[in-house]
Amino acid sequence: MGRKTICYRGSLKSCNYHCSYCPFSRHRASAAELERDRQQFVRFCDSMEKKAAESDIGAVFIVPYGEASIHRWYWEGLGRLAGLPGIDRVGMQTNLSFSVEACLNIFEFHCGGNDVGEMPGARKGKGRPQKKLCIWATFHPEMTDVDTFSDNCHKLTENGVNLCVGAVGVPQNLSLLGRLREKLPLDVYLWINKMDGLRRNYTEEERAAFSVIDPFFEVELNPPAADAAMCADRCFVEADGRVHTCNISKAKTVNWYTGNAEEIFRPLCGRKRCSCYLAYGGRADFEGRRHFGEYPIFRIPSGHI
Repeated sequence: MGRKTICYRGSLKSCNYHCSYCPFSRHRASAAELERDRQQFVRFCDSMEKKAAESDIGAVFIVPYGEASIHRWYWEGLGRLAGLPGIDRVGMQTNLSFSVEACLNIFEFHCGGNDVGEMPGARKGKGRPQKKLCIWATFHPEMTDVDTFSDNCHKLTENGVNLCVGAVGVPQNLSLLGRLREKLPLDVYLWINKMDGLRRNYTEEERAAFSVIDPFFEVELNPPAADAAMCADRCFVEADGRVHTCNISKAKTVNWYTGNAEEIFRPLCGRKRCSCYLAYGGRADFEGRRHFGEYPIFRIPSGHI
């Protein structure tokens, strides 16, 4: 068995982007809702100070509904988690609309003194804490352009942050995604998620074109049959402590805050297929492990794909 990976999703359900297809763009969070989300995440980070060592947890991935990166407490929490002994990777899904310089300063300051300079001012430990940070950045062409998005990607990689980039596989965006690939650093993996609202199968030409951009696109189109036995080294935690094996599996009766490690990590599925990357990318038998290393859920290549 390998080291364990935790995915966390808070109660946040709002976003600063307004993509036409997304329900979270239509909800404006109140101050009370944001404060509840902050308190829930602080509680989770507090719990990790004990559970990380007890359960041999090596990675924590924030997978929010909406956009978490624009809220300071997520960067503070990621810094705290990165500073815990034994934690190898921390990360967050984001639309990349945050201020890179300001947020990395917050992250580094809360890493617990891992060669980090005092805020504000220059980052004396530049490049050190960021080696644990993994950013999963999604390109939203309705809200940003290739140049702006790719510039932020370069800022992150130049600061030593691990990065993957992705987009929905809209056939009409093929040329746009090709330009994005050209603009990104060569060692940044560009993944493509299947378009759920396509209402038809991809043509052979489209499948081939997307596979040139993303060598794992065929896996996205043909996800594996569910197998709970492949999922003993991970769990998905909700804001109130409810626990799942992954983001689409059944909820367990155990709670993160009151259960023991054996109960929390006992696999429970209830699905026929692992129908999204957060499901199949965390499996022990995922073929991408030879490319993405010990924590493939972040989609950060350990070598060239």
